[in-house]
Amino acid sequence: MRYRNKPHFVIKKNLQKSKNTGVYFSDVVTPEILKDVCGLITGQTDFTYQYVDNDYHDTFLETSYNKGRMAIMQYKDVVSYISFSEQEINGRNSSVQSVPTAFNMYYNNPYPKKDLYYYFLNVEGNAETEYQILIYRLMNTIGFQFLNASSELLRRINAFSSVEDIIFNRRINAGRNRSNNSTFITKGDSGEIEIYGKTYGANKYETSLMCYALAQLWQPGQIIKLFEVLEGDLKELPASSLNVINQMGVIDVIPTDMTLEKMIYDKENSLRSPRYVLNLFNKLGNKHCALCNCEIPELIQGAHIWPVSAIKKAPALSLDQRLEYALDGENGIWLCENHHKMFDEGMISFDCNGHLLLRNGLEHRHLKFIDEITKYDVLPGEFLTDKFLWYLSQRMAV
Repeated sequence: MRYRNKPHFVIKKNLQKSKNTGVYFSDVVTPEILKDVCGLITGQTDFTYQYVDNDYHDTFLETSYNKGRMAIMQYKDVVSYISFSEQEINGRNSSVQSVPTAFNMYYNNPYPKKDLYYYFLNVEGNAETEYQILIYRLMNTIGFQFLNASSELLRRINAFSSVEDIIFNRRINAGRNRSNNSTFITKGDSGEIEIYGKTYGANKYETSLMCYALAQLWQPGQIIKLFEVLEGDLKELPASSLNVINQMGVIDVIPTDMTLEKMIYDKENSLRSPRYVLNLFNKLGNKHCALCNCEIPELIQGAHIWPVSAIKKAPALSLDQRLEYALDGENGIWLCENHHKMFDEGMISFDCNGHLLLRNGLEHRHLKFIDEITKYDVLPGEFLTDKFLWYLSQRMAV
């Protein structure tokens, strides 16, 4: 890179929809905005700039429209990647959809003297929901410096300190608002970190950021797995994001589609598939035993109401129907290892009102143990959907 005595900005003027909307990035990120950015980064207010077309490319910009809503600033021998918020925050991910793309460009560039920034434009809408704060913290964890957060936000943005810190805060955030549930992070029964990510639509931005931050905080001995649950024509994470995750080298990416699910279903009489687990997350939220409220994720399992082994034996069902029932989140609850085993063995069950039933003939000491470890003797009413009760009726008929 050429040494520059004066800060110099290069900005792609086109956004993805500029031709349709007539709104160009050069209309949004004006010289006045650049002056503020330059002053915040360098302390200088004297700078040069150029807005360039899609076909422009150099060491730091690809031939394309402005995917990352970025400006590149070169000053002395340092290059700064500055990503800008949307002006209007209409949805959960609307203000940060360009962030993974900006990070990918920054991460993939081998130039050593580089910095990564985020600048809030004069936004309309709420830029400080609990969910937005979570996203900003993820961004800070992977290296984004917030240039004007103190003037735009009431709260201070702090990076996460550990993988466990992210898991805890993600669980709290998802618990406050079920609409926030698109990427789930938990621990498997062997202690490995599991990410169940929706990798299509707007959710792919959140999943990408979660993976980047978890990889940044990875410690030796930790195992992190990303389960990409693919749906029909809906694809895996964008190639640029997968490339960065693979380069980080600490997350095992495991795609699963219906073809693979069928193969697993054919071989197993029980099914702990990523798709089934994600469906349970979507219905029930974070892992917690329905009977004792244990929240230790390593001890919580998805318990089928109508068992997979029984579904396989049911007459007059096609393979697709059997698989649909086996993977349905309505056909399950979270149970700890103890309650799950007792449920599978028929020691406990439920009636059509969700009340806990105990098998006749259990020894007194066993009844006492069950009573000691069971906090709730009836399932929450929201569990008892028509489909759930149908699965329960099929179990009872076995």
